[in-house]
Amino acid sequence: MKVITHNRPTIDKEEICAVVEALSSLELTVGTKAGEFEDRFSRYIGIDSVATSSGTSALHLALIAAGVNRDDEVILPSYTCAAVAYPVLYQQARPVLVDTNYSDYNIDLNEIKNSISDRTKAVVVPHMFGYPADIQEIKEFCCERGVFLIEDCAQSIGSLHDGRKVGVFGDISIFSFYATKMVTSIQGGMVCTDNKEWIETARDLRYHDQQCSLSDARLKYSYMMSDINAAVGIEQLKKLDNFVKRRREIAGIYRDEIINVEHPVEEPHKKHAYSRYVVKTESKDEIIQRLRGKNIICATMHSPPLHRRSLFASNRQYPNTEKIINTSISLPIYPSLEDEEILNISDTFNKIRAGL
Repeated sequence: MKVITHNRPTIDKEEICAVVEALSSLELTVGTKAGEFEDRFSRYIGIDSVATSSGTSALHLALIAAGVNRDDEVILPSYTCAAVAYPVLYQQARPVLVDTNYSDYNIDLNEIKNSISDRTKAVVVPHMFGYPADIQEIKEFCCERGVFLIEDCAQSIGSLHDGRKVGVFGDISIFSFYATKMVTSIQGGMVCTDNKEWIETARDLRYHDQQCSLSDARLKYSYMMSDINAAVGIEQLKKLDNFVKRRREIAGIYRDEIINVEHPVEEPHKKHAYSRYVVKTESKDEIIQRLRGKNIICATMHSPPLHRRSLFASNRQYPNTEKIINTSISLPIYPSLEDEEILNISDTFNKIRAGL
């Protein structure tokens, strides 16, 4: 029986031809394609963009641009990818982990308010699984406290909050184009901001070999996006609207077909892009194991959470995060998933859960 994988990149002839063209041009590092991808992404998002080698490198550059340094504090959720916390450590700053809303997996504004201090420099807000956080309220609070807001849109390209694209609310935002993301360049990221000084900082520091003055004492990095990666990203970005449309169709089928679980929330003023379709149910480990036995691969996302890891260990309580880890199952969702496969997943899930 065919295995239904948890992730499957949607790569067609357009991406393959673009890679061949980029290879044939012999511009293999930062050439015309990388610049074109930046231009196209800037037009999409509506603010300036700088392409990078990954979402992690994009976040690192964003932290540098925002002036995060040794002993500063950066608030972020415990329930997120470790790659969100690592760049904070790169800057010798301190990640302050907070709990998450149980309903939508996003960072809890009240937790931010209870965790802010005189040493807080920034708040990193991931829009989890393609669903926008309460970004307007968080923005207003950060502005009141003089704290920079960094949007992590690694999972949420194509999402909307009050009709506006995520990534334009913060002081600076980052995107990821890893192989499992909504739009892939195989590996890559983007820094976005309307702050001209910050965008030039990101552009300058991503390339360690870039010509600079003898008095420039800043560390620089090898964070460039290659033209080969950019060529794939360009073709993927052209398909974004169709990708989101198909993901929302799949989500609608799951919502109609799968019973006795807690489905993702979607408020009227927010548009979910469904980079993941995560349901909550009891006996999640047993269900995942039995689905695997039927060649359907599901997952528990971001487990273990950051506060359980020795590098970020915290004595605080994270009840919502713990409950999410113990109850959540991420189902396959990607544009190339066929209706027959979706119905098979739904039917198999219902039968397994009913039999427990």
